[in-house]
Amino acid sequence: MKAKKRLLAAMMIIAVSLGVLSGCGADSGSEQPSADGVDGETTVLKMGHVYAEDYPMHLAMQQMSDYIYENTDGRYRIDLYANSTLGGESDLIEGVNIGTVDLCFTASTPLANTAPAISYLDLPFLIEDYDHADAVFFDPESPIRTSIMSDIDAAGFKALTLMENGFRQLFTNKDVQTVDDLKGLKIRVMENALHLELWEALGASPTTMSASEALTGLQQGTIDAMEVFNTAAVANGYAEMVSHYVETNHIYTCGVLLMSPRVWNNLSTEDQTVFEEAALLAMESNNQELRESDEAERDYIINDLVDSHAALDQDQLREMVQSVYDRHPEYADMVAQIHALAD
Repeated sequence: MKAKKRLLAAMMIIAVSLGVLSGCGADSGSEQPSADGVDGETTVLKMGHVYAEDYPMHLAMQQMSDYIYENTDGRYRIDLYANSTLGGESDLIEGVNIGTVDLCFTASTPLANTAPAISYLDLPFLIEDYDHADAVFFDPESPIRTSIMSDIDAAGFKALTLMENGFRQLFTNKDVQTVDDLKGLKIRVMENALHLELWEALGASPTTMSASEALTGLQQGTIDAMEVFNTAAVANGYAEMVSHYVETNHIYTCGVLLMSPRVWNNLSTEDQTVFEEAALLAMESNNQELRESDEAERDYIINDLVDSHAALDQDQLREMVQSVYDRHPEYADMVAQIHALAD
């Protein structure tokens, strides 16, 4: 790997370590809410997520906050806490569930630990492309969207909207040109049974660890690879630490904007409408910006960061992971409904 990349990698490790030690701060310009959540005539709500302040999702949440403040005549203000300031996604999910955090954005993958009815969303190659994702998750008439949000609400949340995270790709220090090269690949995955089953079916050697640990693991060689979205790979420095980029599109991850039912139930009907309108505006902004960013970062990764780029045969990959579907007949009905929306 080039000296410049090694220097950038080392700098990223230091930055991440300092961020963890300092705990980061609230979003710049945000005031700390008072103990009772009310600042004068304005009720201040805390919203957390794990992304940086220049990430498309954070910018969309800022637009949402502005819309809510303006359209409730200043009765509600959302203070954003980026960079895992209020905890990781599992911490945020628990906080919203018990009412210590008012809102959060999370991927559906960790949420499935609390709302197991949506676990099928992490099946490999379930979503074919962006058009299919739109039909499943973002069309207001989609029965799958309605079902997902209902299942999330039943688990103790208010799901304001679904939002995009994107297609996951493979970032590796081991040259992978064909599916055979996946055999024995030491890859970091999220703590999710279906993710483990996916990579085991492909012959790899998956292991679960935190994203920050993966940074160190890639640098020290304790893992060969990790899988993540293009935008997140660049934003968090993973792409700087690998020499090979492999397009797999193996899982499309949906995100969810969660709200505490305690807060939701205290809103007037008119204010609930404002919150829902703001959430849909945020969804549209996030999805558009994130897709543009993901494509731009893909080009940057291929042209400026890695030594090689490959795209694995999708049909061959799908055939290899069929065993994951065979192991979970309980998901067959939802899978059939989702596949039907791709027609």
